[in-house]
Amino acid sequence: MRKKVLIAFDDPGGGLAVISVIEELIKIKELDLKIYSGRLSEKFLFGYTYEKIDSQIEEKEAEEILDEFKPDIIITATGGGNAEQHFRNLAIRRNIKSIVILDFWKDYGRRWLYADYELKNMTDKICVMDEETKSEMTEEGFPENNLIVTGHPYLDKIFNQKKVIPDSGQSSSEYRFKKILFLSQPLKIMGLENYNVHPLTVFMEALKRHAESGNFRYTLIIKPHPSENELTEISEISEQFATEKIEIIISEENDVIKLIKDADIVAGYNTIAMFEARALNKRTISLSIAKIRNSLSGAMNRAGIEISELNTDAIFNCLNQEIISEDTKGIFEGGIRNTTDLILKELNLN
Repeated sequence: MRKKVLIAFDDPGGGLAVISVIEELIKIKELDLKIYSGRLSEKFLFGYTYEKIDSQIEEKEAEEILDEFKPDIIITATGGGNAEQHFRNLAIRRNIKSIVILDFWKDYGRRWLYADYELKNMTDKICVMDEETKSEMTEEGFPENNLIVTGHPYLDKIFNQKKVIPDSGQSSSEYRFKKILFLSQPLKIMGLENYNVHPLTVFMEALKRHAESGNFRYTLIIKPHPSENELTEISEISEQFATEKIEIIISEENDVIKLIKDADIVAGYNTIAMFEARALNKRTISLSIAKIRNSLSGAMNRAGIEISELNTDAIFNCLNQEIISEDTKGIFEGGIRNTTDLILKELNLN
């Protein structure tokens, strides 16, 4: 009899991690998959059969889904809404196995905000990226035996099944043209709530200084985060710093990978897209706007992401370095295999 696997995710980061595992699970004939995706993640599911689910749902909706499908196991990510957690809450009450795939190195406790059980009593098995993440979560009260170091499925996919995109190089004998993609994010979710100067202003001051220091011309593409609805401050900064040597465009392009491929340098804060840039062998600069966990800085260092302090001199010096990006194939390896093996083990299929 085929084992029934219910999969649900809402947040794009979690969706990418889970979908990387779905690609393997769908090949296993002993499994029957039922997939639910939130609005921001469904764009990654081209070619798959799935149902839509809102980020915030009533528990009754989750109950109806479980009553109809009767899963042997529930696989979720860690979105910002309550939908995934409703499935986990019901799993512990109904004695259904639950596997959670963590997708980033922060906000561990917040991801269980809607849990109706204490962390120490959870039955969820949590797939985490590395030993340092496991240690950090254990210190926060997550039960150690529930934390399984699998690696990151999505990073495994993009770093080890990739085509290296070479740097575009110089396009003029008089000027050195560079196209920079700046990945913006809401500062509040980055841990920066009170500030006198916007981090983009600091970056632009360094970029202006660098452009004026030699024969440099830049096109700066600013890609707002999907949740950034108020762009007044970004627009004002763009108008302030646009010069003959710096063209600034606020992009409406939804395909971040396309923007990364077209860029010479990718800059921003800390996001999964920074890792996507390195997987495409792009020089990538992360501005340190708030304290981050050791696990995240370690992962960024392994990926070759350059971390710059948030001041004009540090960013200028970073831009002034001529760095040849090293190929990153082989790092973050094993995430897909290890996570798939854990799921099959929980289902007694290996």
